[in-house]
Amino acid sequence: MWLCGGNAICLCNGTAAIHIPSIFSERMGEPPEQIPRVTYPCSPSEWRTFQPVVTFVQPRIVEQPDAASLKKQCPYRKKLEKQKKKALKKRSDFSLSKYVKLARIKEKENFSEKENLNPERLKALINYLDSPVELEQLYAAQALGQLGVPEESVTSALFKTFQECNSLPLQYEAARSLALLGCLDTSVVKMLIRHLKDASLNRREDTLSALKVSLQAWSMTPELEWYWIGARSSLIRNLRRLVNLQDPMDSVIFDAALCLGYLDKYNPIAQETMFMCLSQDDCQRKIQALAMLVKQMAIVDPVVIKTVIDQLQRSPLYKHRVDAARLLATIGLEIIQEEGLEEEVFNVLLEKLSEEPFLVVRQAVASTVEELNIKKRVWDIVEKQLRDDKDEIRKKAVIALGVLGIRNKNLFFAMLEMLELDTCEDVRIQVVRAFSTLGMDNMHVRKSLVKKAQTQGILARECSKALESLDKVSDAQKEYMLQSFKIY
Repeated sequence: MWLCGGNAICLCNGTAAIHIPSIFSERMGEPPEQIPRVTYPCSPSEWRTFQPVVTFVQPRIVEQPDAASLKKQCPYRKKLEKQKKKALKKRSDFSLSKYVKLARIKEKENFSEKENLNPERLKALINYLDSPVELEQLYAAQALGQLGVPEESVTSALFKTFQECNSLPLQYEAARSLALLGCLDTSVVKMLIRHLKDASLNRREDTLSALKVSLQAWSMTPELEWYWIGARSSLIRNLRRLVNLQDPMDSVIFDAALCLGYLDKYNPIAQETMFMCLSQDDCQRKIQALAMLVKQMAIVDPVVIKTVIDQLQRSPLYKHRVDAARLLATIGLEIIQEEGLEEEVFNVLLEKLSEEPFLVVRQAVASTVEELNIKKRVWDIVEKQLRDDKDEIRKKAVIALGVLGIRNKNLFFAMLEMLELDTCEDVRIQVVRAFSTLGMDNMHVRKSLVKKAQTQGILARECSKALESLDKVSDAQKEYMLQSFKIY
C-alpha cells in the first residue's frame, strides 16, 4: 500500500483498489458508506449491453457420483489408467517365463472313494456288523478297514465287534481293520501277534501287510504326536523272530523287517536285512529298502547312493525312477560331495533330463536338480547345446528346458526363433511341446502356434494340441503362474 495523490492504493493479488480515506469523506460532508468502492480491473458486466434471462431450474433428484466414477471422469486419469493397462499387458507377455522354474507335474486324477463315499454306506456297513449272518459281518469288517475312514463311529463299532464276538475269523478281520485305521490297542496287537505265529503263509502275509501300513503311517508322524502302541516290546520280539528264522529272500521276512524298521530304526537286524535286499533283482523290494535306509534310518553310504543312481537309470517302472530321483534330493548335495559322487550324480541327472521318455520322471529329476543347487550349472550347459550344429543335441536341449524352465527373456526369444527358423522339424516339435508343458500362454507363443496350426503335417497337429492344452489351463492356474513366474 502506498499513497498516491492523497489516495491510498492497495494491491491485492494483482487487483488494484482505490480507497478514499474517511478523513476526506468527512471533510466533504458525505458519510463513507455512500461512496462506492472501485475495483480494477472492472467486472465484465460493466460493458454488458443486455441483462441475461434467468431460467427456472426444475428441482430434481440428482445421483451423486462416487469417488471411483469421479476419477474415471477425469480425462487425465483416463489417460493414466490406459497407459497402466497397456504397460501391464506388455509385461504380462513375458510373465510366464522365469518362468516356469519348474514344469507343472501332470498327474492322473485318481478316483478317491473316501471323498465320494456316501455316509449311508458307512451306516449300512456298521449295521452289517450286527447281522446274524457271519459272512455279512466278515464282509462289513473287511470293507470298513479297506475304506480307511477313521471316524469314531467306525472304530467304536469295529472295537465292539472285536471284543464281543466269539468267531475267531471275525475277531481277526475286526483287529486287522482296526490296525489299518490306526488303532493299535494292546488287545488288537496281541491278536495280530497271535496270527503272526500262524503256520499259514497267507495269514502271515495278510497280517504283516496291515501292520506295515499302520506302522508306516505311525513312523511318518512327528515324534511328539506318536500315539501309544500296545504290546510294542512283544511285537518287536516276534518280528525279530520272523526275521531270524526265515529265508532272507522271502517276502514274509522282508515285510517283517520293514515293520521292525518302522518300530525301531536302530535295530541292527532290520538294517542288515535292508542292505541284503539292495543286491536283489526285485526292483519293488529294492526301492522299499532304499526308502527305509534313507528316509527312516538315515543311513547313507556310497553303496546306497550308487544303488539309487542305478534305480534311476535302469528301473523298468517309471514310478521307481521318480522315487529314486526324490531319494537323491533327500540325501542332499553335501553328503553326495562327501562321498565323492557329485560328478557321477550330476551326469546322470543331466542325461535323464533329456533322454527319459516319461514327463513325470523328467519333472522329478528337474526338481532334484533344483534342490541340489546345481540348476544354474545345468542351465549353462543346456543353453550352449541350443546353439549346437547337430540336430539331436539341440533336440535334447529343448526337451531339458521343457522341465527346467526358461530363465531369461533372451532364451525365450531364442526358442521362439527356433520354432520359426530351425531346419529340423523334430526340434520345432519339441519347442512346441516345451511351450505347452511350461504353460506359456502369452501373445508371442500363441500367435506363432496359431499360425503353424493353420498348415498341414505333424507340426500343425502338435500346435493344435498345444493350443488346446493352453486353453484348458484354468484362470486360477494362469493367475498363479502370472504372480509366481516373471521375466525381469
